Amino acid sequence: MKNLSSYSLFLLMVLFFFSCSKKSDKDRAIELVEKKYKSTNKALDFNQATLDSLYNITPSAYADSVKRGNELDLELANLESQIEHLDQKKSDSVGKISAALTTERYRLLEVVKVKPVFKGWKLTNVKTEGEKPDKLIFNFDQGITKIVE
Repeated sequence: MKNLSSYSLFLLMVLFFFSCSKKSDKDRAIELVEKKYKSTNKALDFNQATLDSLYNITPSAYADSVKRGNELDLELANLESQIEHLDQKKSDSVGKISAALTTERYRLLEVVKVKPVFKGWKLTNVKTEGEKPDKLIFNFDQGITKIVE
């Protein structure tokens, strides 16, 4: 019984050690950038750096396109119902508005076809130290194993 508790204590200590030593995604990204710039004389400042996900189209832009498209569908249906009751001159004016909205709707439908796909990560606000500080941006693959140009 004493051996079992010793093994349990040892196992807990090992698990605690590995859980504390695990690096965050941002730490791994910073490590890759430091490794790349190690041979240069540029000093980098990561204090304001942020790690963000990188998509082919942002999920919020996708959601906005779907929402705006649904709103345009309602507006178009409303305009089409109004055209029937108007004289020719007013009907033409409303028709031009309807055509412009239809064009916008088709553009939004094209955006909706492009589903958001996770491409990797982006580390922003990395500053170079010196007389002329620059802000650098680095893109990484999905697993943050390499810098992608």
